[in-house]
Amino acid sequence: MTTAEALLIGRRRRLALTMVGGFAAVVALSLAVAVVAERANVPAASALTDRLVPLLVFYAPAPIAAVGGYARCGGPACLAVGAVPAVVFTALVVVGTVFGVPGVGAGDSPIGGVTMAFAAVGLTGAFVGYCAGVTAALVADLVGLGTDGENADGDADDAE
Repeated sequence: MTTAEALLIGRRRRLALTMVGGFAAVVALSLAVAVVAERANVPAASALTDRLVPLLVFYAPAPIAAVGGYARCGGPACLAVGAVPAVVFTALVVVGTVFGVPGVGAGDSPIGGVTMAFAAVGLTGAFVGYCAGVTAALVADLVGLGTDGENADGDADDAE
């Protein structure tokens, strides 16, 4: 697989799935903890989640996608990282609506607008991060620091 193909489509499927799934689990856990902390009226947990949730939702997709781009996980996986906050938020709202969790259900809230805003910010950050990661990978290959995803024995790392 050529370098361009590895950077665009991806070579390391297992790493890409771990990256997207792990980020989704962290975002889901932090949003669930934020809801529970808010419902239980725990000030320390609420203060922590008030700082952690925006960090994960708005700022984390860019560096995660940059690392994925550099590691040759491919564009689709890196952009999926940007969609994770919106998908997790939507799933949380659906679960809250189905189970009747107060303050989480859709009700009369502008849930579509919030979800689209999460998706726009996440995808934009992931795209910029992916471009930075691909640029870093190409520069590393050009300088001779990159291995182009191969081990010392010449086999691909995660070829499936």
